Amino acid sequence: MLFKCYSRYYIEIRKMSQKILFINNATESRIIPGLLARAGYRVEAATGIIGLQRLGASRFDIVIVREIPGTESWPLCQKIRDLSNAPLIIINPHASAETCVRAINSGADYFMRRPFGPLELVARIRSLLQRASLREPEQAAAPIGQAEY
Repeated sequence: MLFKCYSRYYIEIRKMSQKILFINNATESRIIPGLLARAGYRVEAATGIIGLQRLGASRFDIVIVREIPGTESWPLCQKIRDLSNAPLIIINPHASAETCVRAINSGADYFMRRPFGPLELVARIRSLLQRASLREPEQAAAPIGQAEY
């Protein structure tokens, strides 16, 4: 994507291979998956249990959960963390501060309450994906010159 800022041109390169799992436990919504698709991400949308099954069967770069107002998100965070270490964003419009803290302590990277804008969500996703790409898995070093017999 080419854009201009202060009389200079910049090129933004987006990875199309980044895959997002959107678990929607609220009413049917296509707004967030549509927004993410327009931002260049591949999105799979599912409800709670089906989303957990997909997470166990496939690899995702990030997981976003939209919860029903008034529900506790932290048990779901624990289940997701048992299946994956992908960055996790929880969206719950009217959650209490205690629910937010419990979700973060259970593995959520961000907890978002409304109102928030679409650019904020995309910025948080990019931030988490950048941090995740900087982390490289630790590799076990094999001893050099030693052989076991």
